[in-house]
Parts: sequence; C-alpha cells; structure tokens
Amino acid sequence: MDNAEKNRSVLQEVRPKLYEKLIEREKEQQPSFDSFEKTETRDGNWALCIKKDGKVNRMNSTYRPAQEAKKWADQFTFQNMNIITILYGLGNGIFLGELLKRLDADAKVFVCEPDFALFCFCIDHFDMEDVLKDERVQIYVDQINLDGFAGALERSVHWTNLPSQILSFHPNYDKLYIEQYKDFLAAVENANKMAKVNRDTEAHLAHSAVSNVMKNLHFIKDSNYIPDLIDKIPDGVPAIVVAAGPSLDKNIDQLKNAKGKAFILATDTAVKYLLMHDAPFDAIVTLDAKKSPRHLTDERCEQVPIFSNVEAKNLFLEKNRSRKIWFRSEPYTEALYSEFGREFPPYSSGGSVATGAFSTCAALGFKKIVLIGQDLAYDGEMTHAGGVELHIVNESYGMKMVDGVNGGKVRSRYDWLIYKDWFEDAIRALPEIEVIDATEGGALIKGSKVRTLADVIKKECKKEFDFAAVLEETGPTFSAEEYTKVKEKMLHLEKEFVLLRGKATEGKKAQEDLMKLIRKHNTSAQKEEKCLKTIRKVNNVIAKQSAYNLLDTYITGMTTEKVQQINMLSEDADQNMLQTLAISGAVYTAMIEAIDELTPLLKESLAKL
Repeated sequence: MDNAEKNRSVLQEVRPKLYEKLIEREKEQQPSFDSFEKTETRDGNWALCIKKDGKVNRMNSTYRPAQEAKKWADQFTFQNMNIITILYGLGNGIFLGELLKRLDADAKVFVCEPDFALFCFCIDHFDMEDVLKDERVQIYVDQINLDGFAGALERSVHWTNLPSQILSFHPNYDKLYIEQYKDFLAAVENANKMAKVNRDTEAHLAHSAVSNVMKNLHFIKDSNYIPDLIDKIPDGVPAIVVAAGPSLDKNIDQLKNAKGKAFILATDTAVKYLLMHDAPFDAIVTLDAKKSPRHLTDERCEQVPIFSNVEAKNLFLEKNRSRKIWFRSEPYTEALYSEFGREFPPYSSGGSVATGAFSTCAALGFKKIVLIGQDLAYDGEMTHAGGVELHIVNESYGMKMVDGVNGGKVRSRYDWLIYKDWFEDAIRALPEIEVIDATEGGALIKGSKVRTLADVIKKECKKEFDFAAVLEETGPTFSAEEYTKVKEKMLHLEKEFVLLRGKATEGKKAQEDLMKLIRKHNTSAQKEEKCLKTIRKVNNVIAKQSAYNLLDTYITGMTTEKVQQINMLSEDADQNMLQTLAISGAVYTAMIEAIDELTPLLKESLAKL
C-alpha cells in the first residue's frame, strides 16, 4: 500500500467527514503555486518543497529533516499540564509528529492548514499515517473545514490553560501564506480574548449565578429545554433577533408587519423599547446573572415565554408567568438532565444577550436569521435605542473605527468588537444559515447580507407562524413520573453539602500536614504517603457529588488566581508539590466557606420544589 492509499484509508476511518469533503472537492482544486515537490534528503528521508515564482522554498531541511524538526520542537516547554497546542501549517506532518512525541496523552492539538492543494499533495506523497490517526489532533484545512477552526478554538481555550498554551508555526508558512497567517493569528487572539472575558465574567458572576441556579430549581418542573422544540419550526419561517442598538429606532415599528409571519426574539434589553412602540415579539432572551431589573418591569412581560440559561436572574423568572425554555445549563443541572437522558446540545452564548439570542435561533433550526438593533457601534454618543448613552469602565480603551453597514467608518469599542468577531465566526461556521443584517446602521458584520427590514418582511415573511401554538403543543421536558425522581435528586443536595463540608475539612488537615512534612525534608515517606492517600480519597469522594458542580462554580472568584497557576510546573519536584498543595488548601477553604454561605439558601430553595 503506497502513501496515498494508506493516508486516505486512515482519513476515511478516523476522520470520515474530512475525508468526504476531500473527495468532494479535490477534483475542483486549483494549484496555489507553481508546483509542489518531494525531494530526497541527504539522510535518506524526504523533504517538501514549494516552487513559487520560479523560486524553490524548502519547507524541510534537505539534509536532515528529522533532526531539524527535533531542534524546532526544543523551543517549546512541555512540562506543564493541560496543554493546548496550536500549529499553523501541517505540511508533510514531520513538525507535528515531533510535537506529538513530547505531548501528554490528554493534550489537544489544533492544526490550521491554509492550502487545500498542498494538503492533497502531502497525503498522497508522504507517510503521514501516525499524525493523521492521532486522536489528540484536530485538523482544519482550507476549503474543507477551516471555517470551524475559530469556533473550535473558542470552545477549547479556557482561562485555566492560557498560561500553558503553545503557539507554533511550521517554518516558511508565514511567508508563503501571509493573509491566511493574519487570519490565523486573529482567530487565536479572539479565542484567548474570549477566554479572558469568560474568566472575568465567571469570577464576577459566580456567586450570583449559583444563587440563581438554586432559586431557579423549582422552575424545572414545568419548563422546557431547547431540544424539546427542535424540528417543530416550519421551513421558510425566518427568525428576527431584536437587540437594543441605536438603529432600532429606525425600523422598530415595521415589526408589526412581521407579526405571525416570523419568530421575533427580543433581547431583554430591547423589551422596554418594543413595549413603548407596541411592537410584537414572541419570546424574550435573558442570560445575565446580574442583569438590571429595570429591563423587564412592565407587567406585559409576564405572559411572554423566556429563553434563558439556568443561572439567569431569578427575579426575572419569578415575575414571569409563562414558559421557561433553557438554552444552556451550568454543570450541576447539565449533569442532572443528563442522568435522565436529556443532553443539552453544544451552545456558545458569545458573551452577550444578542449573541445568545442568535445561538438560540440557530439551535432551534432557523435557516434565516435577521438581525436588527445590532449596531455594535456608536450613533454619535448614543449606545442604545431611545437616545440612551450608557458608558462602561475603560470605554476609551480599544476604541476603533470600523467599516459601517452603510459604507464609510463608524466608531466601535472593545466589547462590541468581540461580539462582532463572534458573529463573523458564527456565520463562517454555519454556512447553512443565511444571516441578514437589517439593522440599517452601525458596524458591518462580514458574512451577513445587508438588507432593510421592510424588504426582508416583504420577501421573506410569507408563511404563517404561531410560536404560542408550538409551545401549547409541547409538554414540559419531564413527565410527572420523571419529575418525581428529578426532585429526589435535587433534595439530596442538602445531604451532599454536609458530606462535602466534612470531606473538605478532612482534606484541608491532610494538606497542611503534608506541607509541613515536605518543608522539613528527609521525613518519613510512610507519613507523606498516608497524607497523600487521604487527599486522594477526599478528592475522589468530592468529585463524585453532584453538589460539587455548584460549589466549583461558586468558588471560582475566590480561587481564580491560584487555579491559573496549577498547570505551570518548575523543575523542582518539592516546589511543584508545595504549589499544588497550596492550591488544594485554598480550594478546600473556599469550599467550606461556600457551603456555610449557601446552606440557608439551599434549604429555602429545596422547600419550593
């Protein structure tokens, strides 16, 4: 079996979707350069060369390519844990192969290959079997699946693995694929930026989020989650996502013409403007644990269904008398639902209520999503509809002039630019969905089709649609019999809190004892092992409790700085152990404090089930 047969066989078995796209597109491939060449090297191996404008660019050493790859890999630090490795350029796989030899079994590697024609050449001429079948590797190739690269990074890059991230570049790729290289760097930067935003958000909202989850548990009985509504949306019905940007004032009244012919989903911030204009909307989206209560004070909101995450502000959900539909769950309720065979689909909220609304419509299966009020830019000094000016901390930082939806430049700021990038990544990752920007002002969202709302309503809103009727036909997620068992699981949280407090106290003592032993040096190995055994047992019991998911979220703000250090190791074994134990001690202490703070609220919440 030659290289082409072997590599393609591996792709077909291990990466079937990539293989299918490869077969589908390779007949249409266009040469990217003069030629690709496979050259024998001095040590009997093979090197890849690319001929561009008559000049030969060597992608590997023509003397000792394996030795070159080893030397290249020496520049990176592999002793850390939970490493995310990002590589620009696959080539013939020799550099990737050297990385894989040094990475742990649980590492993740993201490879961006910007040249489809080169990918085809390499899998047909080089032995790439090992790197292609390695399950740690995710490969993204131009014209096949590169549109999914940014989204995959965003889902995997977390603030805890940022310090141990390895960013690597195949030699010469940055010179031959300059524009693609810029896109690659932008995708990495956006993923890292979003991870930092999520870190700050988690730390800031952790206490409110967990408190809301506990208070919202009693809503599970009569609620739904997104999969209950999938496949219930008729073909040809568009979704209109209403945000509260300044341009909403231009076309808010036109929404009356879309009533009953589109699914109109309002962000919580936009609701008061819609009600002021008597503009229709079918449902509300809310997700912030600390959202200002002023947005949903109007009594008319009480009868409108709410799409929400489980940690959304309890005050909003208590006032609302309509159906609650969960589009995302935090770890505790996600595990609870999973135990009863209900799996939440992958969901990216994007960090704002508008991006969350977009993801909700995508998850429901809408093939046309229309954005209005999605300015992501200032209108003069106005930030919101109704002439409102709302300023944020460090507002001047990261201000930038960007392309406007109506031509020319408009002024945006750093948080809006993050959401703009998110929309553009989502559009690339969801080619089956047509995204129409009918905002009629603000920043241009690349990949969207710019139209007026009047034109969209006239040409796209032709089919009758009654979302209230869809909900009426859809019962709650859990039957009465199932909910009895779900309730039993939730009631067990109180006993778990008692158990967890005892175990955290036990673990804290063992951790302190072990640190004293290590600092003394030359102490009994038997005593150290006894402490370690206690800590392992304690951690094993803690991790098995469903309540730990709630506590882990709650203590995020208390332990963020220490936990971020946990993947960074030095060459001093004792120092590494002391650092790890110090982090464990901080977590045990935070857990004890969290249980003491939350127990009264838990009892109150469970009484409402």
